[in-house]
Amino acid sequence: MTTDVIFWDVDTQKDFMDPDGKLYVSGAENLKENLAKLTQFAHISKIRILGTVDYHSDTDPEIDSENPDFSNTFPPHCMQNDSGQEKILETRSDLTNWIDPITYPDDKIKEIVESKGPIIFRKTTFDGFSNPNVIPFIGEIKPKKVVVYGVAIDYCVKTAIEGLMNFGDLEIYLVIDAIEGANEENSLKLIEDWIQKGVKTVTTEAVLKGYVHAI
Repeated sequence: MTTDVIFWDVDTQKDFMDPDGKLYVSGAENLKENLAKLTQFAHISKIRILGTVDYHSDTDPEIDSENPDFSNTFPPHCMQNDSGQEKILETRSDLTNWIDPITYPDDKIKEIVESKGPIIFRKTTFDGFSNPNVIPFIGEIKPKKVVVYGVAIDYCVKTAIEGLMNFGDLEIYLVIDAIEGANEENSLKLIEDWIQKGVKTVTTEAVLKGYVHAI
């Protein structure tokens, strides 16, 4: 199957999005209204939402309670069975297909793609493509365009954009008012670099008005 447009929801979880979250991205709470609009638009327009969530255990190499360097290691966050790992209300769906970071057989992938609801990949590192099922799912869906939003620009959004760039002719749209970074300077540099490499920036309003579909 070939799909015109998919949305890619990056880590819109309580621990990142809420001010009292364990690894809150400053300013992320202000994105909630636009995230809700994008999610609702996708449901109404029958646009498939894919995306990622952190899903950690104490034994994950990324988790360091004592001396996190905030580059490769981080304090405990988005821990399994903790409410902080849940998606925020604005991007939640009761129909979500949760994809664990173990290799799924081809027939299972096809079955999930043919079902309804978002497809969300659980991961134990900030690299969304560390889940071995991401590439096979994209290969099965064959999107022409992908609309990316979420947090954080300089971590998980970065790995999403760079991973999606490897899919050749896939057009990537970054929703500029539905993303937030941990470091503003780094985030701005990354966005400038992505634009130079062909990523297009759009606003939430432009997406809702059908801009991505129109070009």
